[in-house]
Amino acid sequence: MDLKDVAQALRAGWWLVVAAVLVGVATGGALTWSATPMYASTTKLFVSTSTTTDTSSAYQGNLFSQQRVASYAELLSGVQLAARVIEELQLDMTPDELAAKVSATAVPETVILTVTVTDTSALRAQDIAASLGRQFAAQVTELETPAGSDASTVKVATVQPAALDETPVSPDAVRNVALGAVLGILAGLGLALLRSRMDDTVKTSEDVTCLTGVGLIGTVLEDPRVAEDHVVTDQNQHSIAAEAYRSIRTNLQFLNVDNPPRVIVISSATPGEGKSTLAINLATVLAQSGSRVMLVEADLRRPRVTRYMGLISGAGLTNVLGGTAMLHEVAQPWGDGRLSVLAAGPMPPNPSEMLGSRHMKMLLDDLCERYDYVLIDAPPLLAVTDAAVLTALSDGCLLTSRYGKTRQEELAEAASSLERIDATLLGVVLNRVPQSAGAARGYGYAYSYEADPDRDTTGVVRSMTSARSERGRRRQPVDDTGPVAAVRSRR
Repeated sequence: MDLKDVAQALRAGWWLVVAAVLVGVATGGALTWSATPMYASTTKLFVSTSTTTDTSSAYQGNLFSQQRVASYAELLSGVQLAARVIEELQLDMTPDELAAKVSATAVPETVILTVTVTDTSALRAQDIAASLGRQFAAQVTELETPAGSDASTVKVATVQPAALDETPVSPDAVRNVALGAVLGILAGLGLALLRSRMDDTVKTSEDVTCLTGVGLIGTVLEDPRVAEDHVVTDQNQHSIAAEAYRSIRTNLQFLNVDNPPRVIVISSATPGEGKSTLAINLATVLAQSGSRVMLVEADLRRPRVTRYMGLISGAGLTNVLGGTAMLHEVAQPWGDGRLSVLAAGPMPPNPSEMLGSRHMKMLLDDLCERYDYVLIDAPPLLAVTDAAVLTALSDGCLLTSRYGKTRQEELAEAASSLERIDATLLGVVLNRVPQSAGAARGYGYAYSYEADPDRDTTGVVRSMTSARSERGRRRQPVDDTGPVAAVRSRR
């Protein structure tokens, strides 16, 4: 994983880092709040030999004391001295428990011992430290008094009495919270990288090319308006998603300049990847460019086109294929009339057989003569065979893949299913890409119209209102006298 992959992983998993930091800070704060405060008291002891006026003897005595100090530090934290302190202070604890509260260190190249006692009570810590000084002096006197002599060769004096310090030495709130934040950052970074490593969804153009063998024909950024109003490519809309569909139109027209695809199946690997929305908006922008377009709702199991466009879905493709309706009787115009929509019609018992029939081939040939483009909204490739059957009758298939949802193996299997029947995969559209994702770079620019303050827009508003009303009337079917009942049979 190179730096680019790491940066992409952190960009996609930033929320994991933030969550881990919050958990770490909360954990450090909780541990600080629940911990018992500890207090410390420190005393310093001076170790010396018997007084002498001879300089050489004094020097030798000082060296002797320095050598002894290291051993005395062990005595100060021993259980024997702890037992004396417990007896003096009448403490309710064992020698081992008290010894665990004592730490003694020798100041390097000196004869000074620093003794620190830590306890849950500041007053008791002071009492123990003071008692240790007294009991240690008595113990040293016993140990350093030669046999037959009444005077000890080593003396211990307290140079810093134990003080009462009511400021807790632990827990350290700042340190604990900072440590929790640091550990949270490390844990969040690790989780983000692990998530990226285990993520097997389609997210980049490199994924698409590697899995399908064709290029990425377009990228549609995440736009909340697409979920609310699936038709986002009206002439008056200039959103990022609308411009993305126009870019797909341009790329599609230049796939093969000499022999461009005209009958195009639009499908996906699995449901919920936005194939119907892509079909609707692509048909709309193709019609806006001046082309005559027919949009066929061939997803007979879960039709969405007519519902998204607000059209009538009672009669359509299955009626035409069954010979109970003529094409011009069930085709519904949209917008200025360049786009026509053929609804799915009643649900047949054998969708795959009907879509792969000779009548479907004849219908597509007829549509290809009448229209510049025929777009077919087909079911997902991995769910049923309908899309593969239709692709075999068309110029190719355009797959849509949802960013972060479509798994790589699913997209690869969808492409393989087309390859097995020698069908053409025109390209892949990466759908619903977050604007913060790396695949969205270069697609987030907008260039919209600016109002002219010197221009009178009253007449324009009236014209737009009239146009919307006219468009609403044009959405109605050609034959608005009711359902297709008295129709001529094709037989």
